[in-house]
Order: sequence, then structure tokens, then C-alpha cells
Amino acid sequence: MRISTKLPLAATLFALVILSASVTIGLVQQSRILDEQVYQKLEATADGRRNEARRFLEAIQLDARATASDMMTQQALFGITGAWPKLGDNPAAELQKRYIDDNPSPIGEKYNLDSAKKDSYDRAHRQGHTTFLKHLQAQGYYDIFLIDVDGNIVYTVQKERDFGTNLISGPYKDTGLGKVFRKASESDDPAVFANSDFEAYEPSAGDPAAFVAVPIIMNERKLGVLAYQLPNDQLNSIFANTRGLGTTGETVLVDRAGLLVSDSPRTADMDSLRVSMSAPLLTDAINGQDGSGDIEGYRGMSSHAAVVPLDFGDVRWAVVALMGEDEILAQVWSAGLKSLGIGAILVLVGSLVGFVFSRSLTRPISELVTSMGQLADGNTNIDLKGIDRSDEIGDMVRSVAVFRQAEIDKRELEAENESRRTATESERHQREAERAAAQAELTEAIEVLGTGLQRLANGDLTATIRKPLVGNLDRLRLDFNTSLERLSATVASVHGNVAEINRKSGTVSSATADLSHRTEQQAAALVETSTAIRQIMEAIRHSSERAENASKLAREARANSDRSGEIVGGAVDAMSRIEQASSEISKIINVIDEIAFQTNLLALNAGVEAARAGEAGKGFAVVAQEVRELAQRSATAAKDIKSLITKSGQEVSNGVGLVRETGTVLSSIAGQVVQIGDHIHSIASTSKQQSASLNEINDAVARMENVTQQNARAAEQTNTEMAGLTRDAEMLSGLVGQFTVEAGASTLQNRFADQRDTGFSRPTQPPISQPAPAAAKPATRSFLKPKVAPAEAGNRAVASPARSLMDKISIGLGAKLTQAKDSKSDGEWEEF
Repeated sequence: MRISTKLPLAATLFALVILSASVTIGLVQQSRILDEQVYQKLEATADGRRNEARRFLEAIQLDARATASDMMTQQALFGITGAWPKLGDNPAAELQKRYIDDNPSPIGEKYNLDSAKKDSYDRAHRQGHTTFLKHLQAQGYYDIFLIDVDGNIVYTVQKERDFGTNLISGPYKDTGLGKVFRKASESDDPAVFANSDFEAYEPSAGDPAAFVAVPIIMNERKLGVLAYQLPNDQLNSIFANTRGLGTTGETVLVDRAGLLVSDSPRTADMDSLRVSMSAPLLTDAINGQDGSGDIEGYRGMSSHAAVVPLDFGDVRWAVVALMGEDEILAQVWSAGLKSLGIGAILVLVGSLVGFVFSRSLTRPISELVTSMGQLADGNTNIDLKGIDRSDEIGDMVRSVAVFRQAEIDKRELEAENESRRTATESERHQREAERAAAQAELTEAIEVLGTGLQRLANGDLTATIRKPLVGNLDRLRLDFNTSLERLSATVASVHGNVAEINRKSGTVSSATADLSHRTEQQAAALVETSTAIRQIMEAIRHSSERAENASKLAREARANSDRSGEIVGGAVDAMSRIEQASSEISKIINVIDEIAFQTNLLALNAGVEAARAGEAGKGFAVVAQEVRELAQRSATAAKDIKSLITKSGQEVSNGVGLVRETGTVLSSIAGQVVQIGDHIHSIASTSKQQSASLNEINDAVARMENVTQQNARAAEQTNTEMAGLTRDAEMLSGLVGQFTVEAGASTLQNRFADQRDTGFSRPTQPPISQPAPAAAKPATRSFLKPKVAPAEAGNRAVASPARSLMDKISIGLGAKLTQAKDSKSDGEWEEF
């Protein structure tokens, strides 16, 4: 297939693939975005419905509390409960007969009868019924109940079959109404609020019903309970709003069992407490968590849903906002078809553009192929179109133009070469003769130099070339002779230096071995020093711990002493109060004594008067005598008590003195304990400081020990390297001995040695010595002094720093450690 066909086809396929991929990615992305938007809308809708329902329910709660606290409600319940006993043995049957069976209004309108006009109950009923009926119609409640403290439903607005029954023992005790009554009546909290979940309620023809209840309290006395039956229609109207949810979306209220509480606006049947839905989302919402996901099976479809919990009093429901997946997929397919239509148009336009563009590329290429075929046939007069273009086709045309010019130049060059070939043949023969002569001279020079190099390879450094060479080749001979002379002088110098290195290596090796031995001894001394310091540190640590324990005991003794002082002070105060009480008792005893004295006088006077009365006053005289004797006994007892109290006061005074002396002694002991504690604390602080100092000293000794060990290892390594250096020098000496040098090389060798001894480096171009006989020996040279000289007799012995350190430690701790005297000879090196 030609490129003119491939390019349009490739452009069309490329556009088709790119646009198909773009449409597919767009559909997937749009589907994902649409799902996110649907979930966001559902979450916002569910939250909005929850807020509406919560405001509605909270308004019911506030209204119930306000109605229960209203004076009219309290008076109505008070009047009705006062007339309740007059209804006979079966109040429920009597009330249902009056207001339900004999009520001329149809079912559902029984509230139109405000009074049966029979007794005081009917009069009380009429007074409150009008107000409660207006309130029910204004708020939209299904029913309003008044219940006394015994559980009797004494009043309702709707007059259903629960009217007059008892919620403790009656048929409806287990209903939601009975549950909220019991909670509201059993609590003593005036702010208590009870509510129930929706369930089928038999008196309301089995329709769903939920109840709220609050207590009615007047003058801190509980009269009964006010209860509302919630209006289902208003809840249904809240959740019937389907704005923004398409044709399948809705919001519903679901209880813990998964049953619908509100009626679905998308179905014609009654769904409340009859239709259920199940999904993990509902369980999460009942547990108090928001959620979103899919719900299967509800209304026979799969739905996207968002669920939020709704709490009201003791009940928790789930608000569910959902939308059918088919409706969402329909929107996606609609958007996809639009995208496919637009993509098809774009593919067609892209194909046309590709065809036109490919033709603009293939037409010049076809023309260029034709021109290249003509050029290949030898036609250099071809017409190249597009040579001025700036694109790749222009580059191709210019390349073909280069080929054409190259063909033209080739033909001209072939013609010129043919004319020159005949003229240069004679010149070639002449140049060949000249090259043969030069080659012969070069061969001779190579043979002479080869001979000299062969002698040099055999170690003969006297193999200079005496015969001059032809022309410029003689420069090679002179350079060879100069290099040979310099090499001879260098080898002679190396031979002398090798001997000197051997001698110095032996000296350094001996000194290094001595240094290694002494370093090992110093390391052993440092190890012993470190061990002793650690033992001292351990002893100081134990002393510091004991000092700290003693300080702690001293502080506790001081605290106990202070506490004892406080107790003694309290005892002194108590005894002072006992002393004051004794004084008060003494005063009371004095009063008793005076009363006894006065009683005695009165009894005496009574006896005198009885004696005057004669026979009639005998009995009174006996009584007076008895009273007198009692007064005397009281006086005697008062004197005895006074004596005992006086004696007790003296003992208390003595006890107070003794306790005060005890307090003084304890204060003195407390002061001494404080001083002891201060001394012990000072000792503990000093021990801690000594321990810290020894830690630092131990660290320093450890570092010195490490350095000494490193020095020992370095000395051993140096000794090993010097042995190796000696062996290398011997090998070098053997290698240098293979060379034969001239006698004049010794002068240059001595000059190098002198320069080394004086610290100067040898010159870059040493002077060339004159040839000398090979048997001449190198002159004697001087050597450099070794960098590490052995110890001499004049060196002084220096005491070990580690031993000095141990002396300082001993002085700081107050104990003198046993030292070994430094008995080293004067010839030994300094330790450490």
C-alpha cells in the first residue's frame, strides 16, 4: 500500500481512536461525577428533611409543655378529676355511652358534642372541651388526652374507644400511650418528656400512631398527664416533597425495624408500617451514623440512597432520601449519545483534514521520487521542485540536489584525473630512487642504535655509540649517549642509597621494637589504674547512696518532729480549754451551793410555819424536813465536786507545764535534726561531686588507655613495615648490582649525597660525567641522621602521668594510695 493511501487512512484511524477514547473517558467521568452529584443531592435532601421533621417535633414538645403549664389546662383537669368519682363503678362504659354511642355525630366527628348535660362531669367537660378542640385544630394534632394520676383517660378530644379506660390495668396499657403515661407519671422531674415510636393503634382503626406526654403540676402537686397523639398527615406532608429528586426519588421516615413511618408519595397505597426496606445503611443510621450507598428491592428497583438519623426524645428514626438507578443511567446514556454524535462529526472532520494534509505531503514526495529515478538513470538535467521549502520535504529535495551536483563533480574529476595520470608516471620513478637511498641510511642507524640498546638491556651502562651517524640521525646518537650517562650516575647513586637504607632500617626497627615493648607496659599500667578508679567510684557511689538515705531519714525525722510539736501544741490548747471548763464548772457548783443554801433556809422557814400550825401542819413539817435534808445533801455533794474540780485543775496545770516542756525539748530536737540533715546533705552533695569527678577521670584514663593501645599497635605495624622495607632494600640492591657503571659516576653520586645531607634537592639536569673505566667504585657517601634516635645515657627519667593522677585522687579522697617508686634507670625512655 502506498504512502498516499496509508497517510489518509492512518489519519482517519488516529482521529477515530483518539475521539473514541475521549468519548469513553468522558462517559466514565461523567457517570462518576453524576453519581457524586446524585449522592450529594440525596445527602442534602435527607439532611433538609431531617431538619424540617426535627423542628416540627421540637415544636410539639414545646407546645405540650406550654399547654401543661397553662392554668386553663390545670383547672380543667382538676375539675374533671373532681367529678370523676360521680360516674359510677364503670366510668369507661358510662363515658363511652354518653359521648360515643349516644353521640349523634358520625365516627370521626364525635368531637362536635361538647356536653351530655347529665352531671358535674359534663359541666367540667364543656368548660375545657372548646379550648382543647380549638387548640387541636390549630396545631393539627390527631388527639389530645388528659390522664389522672391513677391512669384513667378522663378526657379526649376525638372520643375514640380508649376514652375512659385505664392505662395501668386497662386494655391499652401496653400501647405507646400507656408507655409515655407511665414515664411521665413515675418521674418527679417537672421537665420530664416522654414519647413513643409509631405503631398500629387499635382505637384509631389500626392506623399508625405515636404519642408524647408531659406531667401536669399545679402548686407543686402532680394532677396528672397531658398527652398528644401525633398527626401523621403533617409528617407525610413533610416527606412528600420530591423536588429535585426526579421521577423516582423520594424521602421517607423509617423506624428501627425498617418499616416506613411516613407514607410514600410515589405509591397509591398506604405504606406506613406496612412496607419495609433493609440495607446496612439503615443499621448505621439507627446506630447514629450518616451513610450513603445502594438500597435493593424497595419499590422493585435499585436505588442510590443517603441515610441520616433523626433523634426525638427516646426514639431514633432514619431519614432516607433515594433515587432509582435506572433514572440515573438514563441520564448517563442520554449524555453518552450526545457525546457519540458529536464524536462522529469530529471523526468525519478529522478524516477530511487528514486526507487533505496527507495529500499535501505525498504529492511533493511522488514528484521527488520521479526525479530521483531520472538521476539514477544518469540524467543530471532534472528539475527539482520545492528546493526552497523549509520543511523536511525541502531538506529531501536539497539532498537530491547535492547528489546531482556530486554526480556532476564526479564526472569532471574523472576527466581531470585521466589527464594527470600520464604526467606523474616519470616523477614517481625518481621519488622511488630517493626513498631507497634514505631507507639504506635509516637501516644503518637502526642497526647501530639496536646494538647499543641490546647492551643496555644486558645491564651495560658504558655502551656509548662512538661512530657518528648520517645527517639528522646523529642527533639520536647524542641523545642516547646523554641518557646512558645520566642513567649510569643515577644507578650508582641508588646503589649507595640502598646500603644506607639497609643500615637505617635496622636502627629504626630496633627503636620501634623497644617503643612497642614500653608501650605495652604502659598499657598494662593504665589498665590497673582504670580498675582501681572504678573500685574507688563504686565505693563513692555506695557512700553517696547511704548519705542520701541518711538525708532522707533526717528529713522524715524532722517532719515527724514538726508533727510532734503540732500535737503537743494541740494538747496544750486542749488542756487550756479543760482548765477553762473546770473554772466554769466551779462557778456552776457555787451556784448550786447557793441554791442548796437557800433551799435549806426555805425548808427551815417551812418547818417553823408548820410548827405554828400545830396538828394541821405536821405533814407539811415532815415534807419540809425532807427538803432540808436534800438541800444539805446537795450542798455536801457540791462541796465534794468543787474539791475534786479544784484538784483536777491543779493536775491539769501540772500537765500543761509538762507538755510545754515536752514541746520545748521536741523543738530543740527538731533543730538538731535539721542540722544533722544539712550535714548529711552536704556530705551527699560532696560525694556526688567526687563521683562526677571520678567519672571524668575514668573517661580520661580510658581515652589514654585507648591511645596507648593504638600507639602499641602503630609501633608493631611500624616494626613490621620496617622489616619489609629492609627486605625491599635488599632486593633493590640486588637489582641495582646487575648494572655496570663507569668510574666517573662516583663523583656525581657523592654530589647527590652531599645535596641530600644539606637538605637541597638534586638538580633536574645533572652534569654529564666523562667516560671512566667500568671497574671504578663509587666514592664514600654521608647519610641522613635517623629521625628517631635511641635513648642515651644523658636522658632524664620522667615520672608517669598516670601515677601522678592517682596521687591527686588519693589526696582528694583523704586517703593515700600505695605507690611504687620509680626505679627506672637513667637509660630508659619516658613512660607513657
